[in-house]
Amino acid sequence: MMLNHFLLLAIRLVNMHYKLSNTAEREHLEHSFQMPFKHPNLYRPEIVINGLAETNLPVIISEDAKVISISIWGLLPQRYKNDWEHFQNLTNTLNIDERNIGSSLWYADAFQKRRCLILVTGFFTTILKNGVSYPYYISKNSGEPFYLGGIYNILEDGFITCALVVKTADSYLQKFHNISNTMPKIVPRKSAESWLNTDMPYSEARALISNQEENMLRANPIVKEFFNQNISYDSMLDTYEYNDLPVGE
Repeated sequence: MMLNHFLLLAIRLVNMHYKLSNTAEREHLEHSFQMPFKHPNLYRPEIVINGLAETNLPVIISEDAKVISISIWGLLPQRYKNDWEHFQNLTNTLNIDERNIGSSLWYADAFQKRRCLILVTGFFTTILKNGVSYPYYISKNSGEPFYLGGIYNILEDGFITCALVVKTADSYLQKFHNISNTMPKIVPRKSAESWLNTDMPYSEARALISNQEENMLRANPIVKEFFNQNISYDSMLDTYEYNDLPVGE
C-alpha cells in the first residue's frame, strides 16, 4: 500500500495530465463529430475523469475510424494478461511524453501503428504561486468538445487501452501551468484524418505533434476542491476568482 501511495504521488508531481473532463452528452458528441458510438450504452458524461482510478474515455481509433469507441485510460502492452491496476502500479501510462515516442520502449511501436483521438471538453493545469497551488480548467472558447492526440493498444479480449500524448507546453499554456513544461497534444479537426493515418512516414507523424496551431482555448481558475480525489459537482468547472490570478482567452 505504501509503494502504491508513493507511485501515485510521483505521477501527480510529474504533471497534471491524469485528469480530463467530458461534460458533453452522447448525442452532442455524435452530432459534433458526425459519427455514432460503437457501444452507446457505455458512455456517460463526467465532470472530472480521474485516470488514477480505472476509467473509460471515448476515442476514435485508427483501425475503426468511422465510430466512437470506448477505451480504458492507461495504456497496457498488446498481450498483457494481468489487471490494469497491477500495471499502473509499475509505471504511469496515462500519458506518454513525445520525447519517448522514438525510443525503444515497449509503447513506441503504438505511435506509428495505433494512434487515436481522445474526445474531451477540457483538461486541467496547475499554477504554483507563492507556495500555493491553484487549478485551472482548459477548454475551447466555444465550449465545444475537441480532440486530444493519443496512442492505443488492443488486448486479447478486445478491450482498448489508451494514453495521452503530451508535448512541450506552448506559450499560452505556460501562463496557466508551471508545475511541469508539458501539455496534452491538441489535434485540430482539420488534422484529425492525418493523425489517424498510420500509413504516413514516421517523420511526418512526429511533425504532427510539434505543429503549433491556434487552438482558441480558454483558461479559468476553479475551486481547490478539484484537488480532492473524491469530490465532483456540477459547478466545479465554473470560474473561481482568486487574487492576482489571470483568466485567459
